[in-house]
Amino acid sequence: MASAQISGSLYPRGPFQWRQILRATLRECTYLPDPVARAYMQGYVLDRYRHAAKKSAGKKPPGTEADWARKARKGLSLLQRANEGYLKPLEKVLFCSYGRIGERRHKLINRLLNVDVPLDAKSLKELVDAPLEFEDGWEPPTIILSLMKSQMNNGLLSSNRVRANVRSLQPTIPEKNSWGQPLSRTRRSNMRRKWYTDTLNSILPPLPDRELAILDGLMSGTLPWAPIKRRKKAASEASREYDLLQFLTDGPQKGFTFGKYANGRPHEITGRFMQRQWRRISSLVPRMKWKSISSKWQFDWDSSKISPQLSFSLTEGAEIDDIFIFEKQPPKNSSRGSPETRPASGTGSSETQTFGSNV
Repeated sequence: MASAQISGSLYPRGPFQWRQILRATLRECTYLPDPVARAYMQGYVLDRYRHAAKKSAGKKPPGTEADWARKARKGLSLLQRANEGYLKPLEKVLFCSYGRIGERRHKLINRLLNVDVPLDAKSLKELVDAPLEFEDGWEPPTIILSLMKSQMNNGLLSSNRVRANVRSLQPTIPEKNSWGQPLSRTRRSNMRRKWYTDTLNSILPPLPDRELAILDGLMSGTLPWAPIKRRKKAASEASREYDLLQFLTDGPQKGFTFGKYANGRPHEITGRFMQRQWRRISSLVPRMKWKSISSKWQFDWDSSKISPQLSFSLTEGAEIDDIFIFEKQPPKNSSRGSPETRPASGTGSSETQTFGSNV
């Protein structure tokens, strides 16, 4: 009897219970502290549910509904823990929303490949005359090679451990096989295909200009941000009756435990906490610029930490005393007179003695 109740609660039956899970998931999407993540996760959840609804119209194989229920509750739990301030779930949601991992990263890579499509007749002729894909003499698109080089030269990406590092700019193909014979054409093509697939799995594509402007605005503070207040859930009469029934059947429950801190601890979502997350996201997003001199795309990377300010700008008419780091300190014994009126040591004159400068 107990197993039937557990299975019924874990695996929802009927459209009404599925609708409850969907509404709870969409509600958690509205509480996400990032505007890009809120918009993307809402669309992603709706697309996944619509895709499952189309599949459910046909004949379902055994265990399909149980798998869907497990994935639905897993996604709901991920969003709930992200809104509670758990670091790993929140990072996963942000990485998925900004295209550092998951389905959106593949879409951004395909968008990047479409940028390198030739527009003039000369470039189109060179593309037609080029070798077939993964054959001898084939090379990846120019924009992918530029992104690979910039990503390899950025040593900070290896410490983030978000994606695997780009190891080489070309595949390592031996001239002979283990039997001492020349490597076959099919084998060389398969090695290039595997290398290119692994390389695309390691690439971090750039963001669209609109989302990049939102990210820069959130980091600089020009875009206003405030934590979203969560609505309090009103306790229903059914839940109070269930709590009373649980107390009568199971007895008093344990008090405070550290079980919820086993896999991390929740953080208070503040502006300072989100600034660190946005700064890390920004360090994983390349800035793409077109260089007319070399006729190539250039990719620049941001730092995950704010560098100290080593230079200061002075307004017009500023005096040289404003440059000094150390302020003038008053004399310890005021009875001897001020520095402006006290005569210099060894002389009887009453010349003014200056501190910190020979001017």
